Amino acid sequence: MFYNSSNSYEYNDCVSRGACSISPAVSSMQEVMLILLRQIAYYLLKLKEFNITNDSITRSVISQLALLDAAKDFSEYQILNIFSKQYENLIFLRKDYLQNCRERDEQSQDLKNLLKLSPKTNLSGILKKGDKEFLAKYKKLNSNKKYGAEILHSVIKSVCTNLISLYDYDCSCEYASDNVLEALNIFNSSKIDSKTVKKYTENLSKIDVELLKLLKISQENAFGKIQETEVSTSTSPNKAILVSGSNLNDLKNVLDFVKSYDIDVYTNGNLLIAHAFPYFKSCKNLKGHFGTGVFNTILDFATFPGAILLTKNEAQNIEYLYRGRLFTTDDIAPKGVVKITDNDFFPLIESALQAKGFAKGQQRKNIKVGFSEDNLNNFLNKILNEDFKNLLIIGHSSLNTSNNDYFKKMFSLIPNSTYAITLANNPNLDNVMEINLGNDYAQIYGVLQKIFERIPINSEKLAFFMTKCDVNSFSNIINLKNEGAKNIFLSDCPPTLINPSVLSAFNKDYDIYPITTPAEDLKILK
Repeated sequence: MFYNSSNSYEYNDCVSRGACSISPAVSSMQEVMLILLRQIAYYLLKLKEFNITNDSITRSVISQLALLDAAKDFSEYQILNIFSKQYENLIFLRKDYLQNCRERDEQSQDLKNLLKLSPKTNLSGILKKGDKEFLAKYKKLNSNKKYGAEILHSVIKSVCTNLISLYDYDCSCEYASDNVLEALNIFNSSKIDSKTVKKYTENLSKIDVELLKLLKISQENAFGKIQETEVSTSTSPNKAILVSGSNLNDLKNVLDFVKSYDIDVYTNGNLLIAHAFPYFKSCKNLKGHFGTGVFNTILDFATFPGAILLTKNEAQNIEYLYRGRLFTTDDIAPKGVVKITDNDFFPLIESALQAKGFAKGQQRKNIKVGFSEDNLNNFLNKILNEDFKNLLIIGHSSLNTSNNDYFKKMFSLIPNSTYAITLANNPNLDNVMEINLGNDYAQIYGVLQKIFERIPINSEKLAFFMTKCDVNSFSNIINLKNEGAKNIFLSDCPPTLINPSVLSAFNKDYDIYPITTPAEDLKILK
């Protein structure tokens, strides 16, 4: 069994909720927030010209960009509070900038069309302002500029997501933050040049990969080098806590806190990869992994009979879930979710003890996670010692039923001289190697670098089949293309993640092949 490749994946949150697009209200809130953040970026950069920095506000901007999609899970009060805090940052920075200009006898360059909010501004007012700005922006931009702007925004969010992950390891990466602010700032101009947008897009994509390399080093320094591991997906009779998301440090803190209690801890979602690190393998309370896939939040949470912690910096679909046993370490807890402060997990422990827990438990197949460098090197040696036709790199792990059928058919068509390294499923063939790294981009890039050391990325024999769409997708693909990758195939993306028109423009601009049928796609390869 490969995580996320089970048939139950077709019953994901998008399908179960019956809504697979972004609501106009969320789009409007995001539009106004982007205006606020880009105007804040302008004054941060202006102050930096005077050698004045404000790290706390910069981090606030980075965090807000990374979690821009989480607004749908907040109450009206929380949303207004978020806007109020960012607006206060804008006013403070502008005042500081103008004051420094006066003191230095410098000509100020104040922003025109400064966003104005007041204590009387309500959510309806923000939505109306967002609708107005959205229409104005799209009247001003032609299709190419519009799609280019959306792609750049996606790459910005990807960089910010990796930045806030690195903050947990005390890595500030100021150069990356500065580049994000500069990219945001170009949208303050009345004229947006397509070449400038693309330049920032490609520059940030390169920075994004550098951040992933730093993140991999940080993970291994904190938790050891990953190993190939069998992970239990079975459950045992006992009280239980589910830790969901991708933040390894939050999982560590929970396990440290719970070690004196007779409570089992299970991971969920992207935290599957934790089991491959030596540190977590030594934690006696960590029993295994619970869940059917990273997008099956509703099903997993609804069937878990214990307390659930949502790790910080993770936008999850929880707005339709039963509340009362959900907790988070985020600075702002979604409506109905209890906030954990200063790593005091006693409310989480108390909830787990009061819940019914697993009465009988259930036996399921184990999942293999992590990888062995020796096994990878042996597989690459096998390929290089033969006159191989192609090496297909497939993944990563979010496969729906349609994609599973696609690759099942593909594996039946490829000759023995074509090999595959799959991060997505396991057909149990001699010419296919499975490496399960969940959705940990940092570790995935580590494996890719080892492959590229033996087979150059610009080899005509390499082909990449990308099966997962998320905030990091554009950034990763752009970087592969810029490094010389010739053949990249991309599956359809849910409209909640990427607008279909933007995806079509992206494929055309970067010469990406949309996945069609195995027979037709294999014909493209030389």
